[in-house]
Amino acid sequence: MGMAASQARLLAITARIHDVEYQAQAIQNAKVQLATQSDQVYNEYLEALDATSLTVKDWQGNTVLATFNTLCGKNAVDSGNQYAIKDEKGRLILQDDIKDAYDNYIDDGGEDDPYAFAMYMMNDESIGNLENGEFDEKLTEAENAVAEDNQNDTTLSSIKQSMQKIIDDAEVEDYNDLDDENKAKYDELEKAYNYKLYNSYAEQVYYKATDGETDFDQDMFDYYVNIYKQIQAAGGNCISIADYNGLDGDAANNSEWLTNMVQAGKITIDIVNIDDKSGELSFESTSPNSDTYVGYTETTSIDSKALAKAEAEYEYKTKQIDAKDEKFDMDLSKLETERTALTTEYDSVKKVIQDNIERTFGIFS
Repeated sequence: MGMAASQARLLAITARIHDVEYQAQAIQNAKVQLATQSDQVYNEYLEALDATSLTVKDWQGNTVLATFNTLCGKNAVDSGNQYAIKDEKGRLILQDDIKDAYDNYIDDGGEDDPYAFAMYMMNDESIGNLENGEFDEKLTEAENAVAEDNQNDTTLSSIKQSMQKIIDDAEVEDYNDLDDENKAKYDELEKAYNYKLYNSYAEQVYYKATDGETDFDQDMFDYYVNIYKQIQAAGGNCISIADYNGLDGDAANNSEWLTNMVQAGKITIDIVNIDDKSGELSFESTSPNSDTYVGYTETTSIDSKALAKAEAEYEYKTKQIDAKDEKFDMDLSKLETERTALTTEYDSVKKVIQDNIERTFGIFS
């Protein structure tokens, strides 16, 4: 090998050795990053194990995941409280079918009356429709007929007489002619009258209004009355839970969504209080930190699926990291083998060059 060729080969080997060492260093850095990723994956797994979800206890003390539906839906968990959920603007969040029905009820001129709304929500077409006034007419006739059938009810009779006395004392023809002060008094008595009438005889009113053609569901009727009173207490401001579906899917049954929204302060949970005597409804603010029935519980203690998911994700990510680490080790081994060979060749070529120099300059010595 000539002097020039040997020198060129030496430079090429040197460059390749530097390249191999650079690649090995890059792989070592990648292995360090993998170790960091492994720590992160493990921490994520621990967080999943320690994760908490919003839960609610039923009347038997069983703990279930708290969702919009389990707290205030039609089939809400029977805990020690009734709950209402509001957004950050104070709007009451309703099931989407109830929100749609409420909008239709108001748009079609339904009375601002929780009992009339509940009758409307029972969805019996034989009561009539709102647009032509047939619904209100049938319901009023049914209420009067039931009151007549139960005229021995002294509470009903007494309230009715007090309502009539306001009109008589004001010396006017009917309610429409009353001044604002007397109208307010009359309205309060009317609320008490309707509460007593429907609290005692809702089923009778329903059968009178529908001519007894369908079965009456007292629990569902009471639920709709309660919902309408909640809407009234919220000033008529309400939105649908479906507005929150978005990328999270079914928000009404999504416990993770509810937990995150509560923790972020985007929604609040109120206790619904109903006065036993007047039926008046009010809201009482509550929080998972102070509520007897709603609180935070470790997810894995109530949801084995969450634990299985966390374990599966941890194992999957760990296998991916191990596979990359094994490949890095193989690449490092190949590079080390190549570096060893290059170093050996480097020493050999360097010796050839040294020998050539000694022979060449030996002639002149």
